[in-house]
Amino acid sequence: MAHTTNQMILKRDLSHVPITALALSRSPSGQLLVFAGEDSDLVVYEAKTGHLKGRLISQTSVFVDQPIHGIHVRHGRVLVWGNSHVAILSVERLAEQQGDGDGGKRVIARAVAPDWIFHGAFSENDDSVGALATAHNEVIPLSFSSDTGVIHLGAAIAPSRPMLYSAHLTWISSDTVLVAGGTVFGHVVVWKCRLAGEPSTETLFNFEGHEGSIFGVDICTVTLSDGTPARILASCSDDRTIRIWDITERGGDGASRSHAPKAPQVIDTGFGGSDFKDADGAQAASRQNAPVAAAMGHASRIWGVKFGPSCGQDALSVYSFGEDATTQRWHLQLSHAALAQEAGCSSSRRLIGRLSHSKTFSLHSGKHLWSRAVLLEDKAALVASGGADSQICLIDETDLLSQGSDSLGNLLTLDTIDILKGLLDSGPSNTSAKDIISRYDFLSYDHILVSTSQGRLLLGHLKEPHAEPEWEQIEVPQDIRDDVRLCYVVKAIAPTAALLGTTSGSIYHFHLPTRRIIHVASVPGKIIEMNRLSSRDSLVEVLIYLHGRAESHYFAIDVSTGQVHNQGQTKGLDPRFVPTAAGKLNDLLVIGSRHGFLSVLDRQEDGSYHSILDIATRSRDTITAILPLPPKSGSPHASPYILVTSRDGKYRIYELDRQSGSISLHLRHETSPPFGPMIAGGWFTQDAVPELVLYGFRSKDFVIWNETRREELATIECGGAHRTFQLTFSETIPGRYRFAFTKTSKLTISSSEHLAHEWVKAGIHGREIRSLSSNGRYIATGAEDTTIRIWEYLPAADGAQAELRCVAAMKAHITGLQKVAWLGDNYLFSSAGNEEFFVWKVQSLKSDYTGLAVMCEGIFADKSVDADLRIMDFDVCRSDDGSSMVVTMGFSNSVIRTYRYTSDGGRFELLAKGRYTGACLTQTRHLSVRDQLPRLLTASTDGHLAIWRTEPQEGTSHEYVLEQAVSLHQNSIKSLDMIESGEGYQVFTGGDDNSVGVAWLGGTSGSTGGASWAFSRRSIVRRAHAAAIAGVLLIRRHSGVVGISVSNDQRVKLWSIPSDEDGNVGLIRGNCIGVADAGDIAAVGNLDSGTATIVIAGVGLEAWSLGS
Repeated sequence: MAHTTNQMILKRDLSHVPITALALSRSPSGQLLVFAGEDSDLVVYEAKTGHLKGRLISQTSVFVDQPIHGIHVRHGRVLVWGNSHVAILSVERLAEQQGDGDGGKRVIARAVAPDWIFHGAFSENDDSVGALATAHNEVIPLSFSSDTGVIHLGAAIAPSRPMLYSAHLTWISSDTVLVAGGTVFGHVVVWKCRLAGEPSTETLFNFEGHEGSIFGVDICTVTLSDGTPARILASCSDDRTIRIWDITERGGDGASRSHAPKAPQVIDTGFGGSDFKDADGAQAASRQNAPVAAAMGHASRIWGVKFGPSCGQDALSVYSFGEDATTQRWHLQLSHAALAQEAGCSSSRRLIGRLSHSKTFSLHSGKHLWSRAVLLEDKAALVASGGADSQICLIDETDLLSQGSDSLGNLLTLDTIDILKGLLDSGPSNTSAKDIISRYDFLSYDHILVSTSQGRLLLGHLKEPHAEPEWEQIEVPQDIRDDVRLCYVVKAIAPTAALLGTTSGSIYHFHLPTRRIIHVASVPGKIIEMNRLSSRDSLVEVLIYLHGRAESHYFAIDVSTGQVHNQGQTKGLDPRFVPTAAGKLNDLLVIGSRHGFLSVLDRQEDGSYHSILDIATRSRDTITAILPLPPKSGSPHASPYILVTSRDGKYRIYELDRQSGSISLHLRHETSPPFGPMIAGGWFTQDAVPELVLYGFRSKDFVIWNETRREELATIECGGAHRTFQLTFSETIPGRYRFAFTKTSKLTISSSEHLAHEWVKAGIHGREIRSLSSNGRYIATGAEDTTIRIWEYLPAADGAQAELRCVAAMKAHITGLQKVAWLGDNYLFSSAGNEEFFVWKVQSLKSDYTGLAVMCEGIFADKSVDADLRIMDFDVCRSDDGSSMVVTMGFSNSVIRTYRYTSDGGRFELLAKGRYTGACLTQTRHLSVRDQLPRLLTASTDGHLAIWRTEPQEGTSHEYVLEQAVSLHQNSIKSLDMIESGEGYQVFTGGDDNSVGVAWLGGTSGSTGGASWAFSRRSIVRRAHAAAIAGVLLIRRHSGVVGISVSNDQRVKLWSIPSDEDGNVGLIRGNCIGVADAGDIAAVGNLDSGTATIVIAGVGLEAWSLGS
């Protein structure tokens, strides 16, 4: 029944749903346009604008309740298809700025085909003609009249009708298309279809070899170095292989096919049962249909494959897109097979090739790259990918066109012998084969200083990333040459200066402008590392570490002259303390050790630093870097925070509390970025809002990661963490770096001037979001990827689009999240499988760095013997006196438990427990709390709502007793929300039976803190949705209560909830949503008046504004 007295408006303000289709094109003005299918909308972005993100141009609803599956752009028109639906749009109109209500003008025509569409393309010669490839290996001709604005679809044409999982068609003449189809049973069929006159077909090839279904095919025409044209096909499968096939039609092939007897073809489906025994024929067919090249890649299924730009003579790049959320680049080298003289077939030499892995791009989160596109131009090559994380990434591969090879990219490998041979003054003695590169560091982006095992000091002038550097040998004075040969550390202290530390304890200063090296100091031991602490004016502070000693040496050195202005020694450290990293926090020195300890030292009158505080961190791994956080703008006080990175893959933020003569360090933040497992260091950018960038190692790769944006900036394969390396970077230009590492005694340098990719659209979780919770300002999400993210929602204002900004991400759970819930602004609780339950302390930092500080304060440890239960739901509230928190958990074995949680030590104390019937508890809520013992409302899989009270047992424990149970749904209650109503509650539920229910609860004593509760009335709306209802929400609007339900039928509906027991629940309105497999719903903003925002999450996330 429609409710008309209280009309409300739902408007979608933000959409983060899987990107199901992509296309790239240039506008007439030269704009790079990215066309993206986001649910049923075609969204157009402008990329390569000079910013890190693309600019939204327009968003057009193309279909009704049907996602877009493919996009093709040609002749200023866009062909869009999804399922069996097809539409044509105008590029010119799509490129216009977003306007209210003008989306319908952009869709020129729509039509419906008789089968599922896998691919479509306009003719290259005629903008009114196109063709569609369907799921049963058919071609459907398409014609469009500009005058009538109508799409006409012809009759389906097919040589045979196997079931396909992928298809690709390309026009090879004005009236002929070439079709490649990948079948369910691992075959690739290639055939021609002539559309003019009487349609005809010709089957060209039927390839076998894949051991799984074919999920992607692509066709490409190339011209080899000898001038012969060739046509090749790429296919990918869930067997994780990429195969290249030769589909060139050569002389004599057509005749042999047309005159061959039409014998029945026996196809191996992969399920057995074939008794085809013609061994000779099978062997011949195997040779003829063997792939040109094949390779295995990715960690799981491969969803798509695309040919990219040429990268050398007879070489081509190939891109694959996988379930593992990576894009991988492959190098395909082609050649002709050796001439078969005895066969006399010089004109039909088949292709052979080799497919080798070149690079992996890990630019998405979670799983699945559902869409991809490649744009090849004379001077540009671009690759786009769209994932289940709703992110669109654009990779600029233009360098492949200029370099002519993708085998090494921007890696430059240098050997000492080659360097010395290039020196102008090199003589026979300078090219000793025993001389190898020892230590090095970047003075700046353009200079690197290198020491060798024979005591040589080499200065490299670095140019563009792939150009050979120029070298010069620094003249080392004769009296220090033998000592410089013992150099163990080279550390840049400024763009014009560096320090050299030797195993004999000598410290030397190198000055770039004068090319002079002098001795500046000596320490009593072997120097193993140096840390640059800070610099001011012309002085730089350095800490020197010695082998086998806890004490380190502090120096303040003039950058230009090398003169030592101050020096001192650390004292009071435990003899077992092995220093590995250091940083300055105001006037204090903080040192980290190899075993995870931190020591704070204060400067004494004699210049030494004495330990005043020692703490053990939460890790026993090596501390790799200590960084002060940026101070708060306008604040007279320096930042009280330090960021500590560790080899355990986590970074931590500590706050220094210094008052009334005492000092302490408090852990405020702890998390592990996804690139781990080892963080080597980081920096804060010099932007108006500083961003945190971390770097470290993942397996054999060195990774640079922007933690603020949750984006991977660079990946360099170097062999792993256990090697000498140095990094220089820009704090203002993203992606500008040089990374040097030693491998097999050779120096390799990877360089980048700028980011080789950009994020056209930012993303979210790459897996299903199972739970949402809002505290008014921040939204917490918990997903199947086992991570929790905290977001700040920025509503649309002043022409700017609504935005969801990630302010924190935590990964501590090892199973998918079940529920997250806020308590106030500073506490977040989360539950999952394996009886995991965590308490998170959330704080803002007094710093220009805008990330939230989140720390796991408490971990639930009172688990069952097997610890294999799932905490289905929980509720949390403050205790009566406010000194603790009361947490009630519902377990998957029908047990409920209530604990008192105290933040001091993160302790859980059992207060009460009980057990329901054999049905599993799905929802748990506190009705009232007295003496820290709550009255409970629970819902379960048997469709019942139940009220519980406590009764005392022996000792201090209590037991829950079932007070009342009422039936509401036919089966499981999947979602529940309640709101205070007078002296009771209104309870809104959503069930697995597609119904929504309302129950009224009253307190028998006349107040919500009463001694007893009872149900007074129930109401249910059957068939409220077409599928299970995953989330419900109650909000107060003006003088009434509105219920909101979201379901797996991809609908959100508003319901009027009567304030008294006599009214009926009425439907206000419903809308289609783009979030599949909805998991939860939450509200942000002012809920009582004005415009509230409803956030819906599942496979994706959407924000809808709710207005009157």
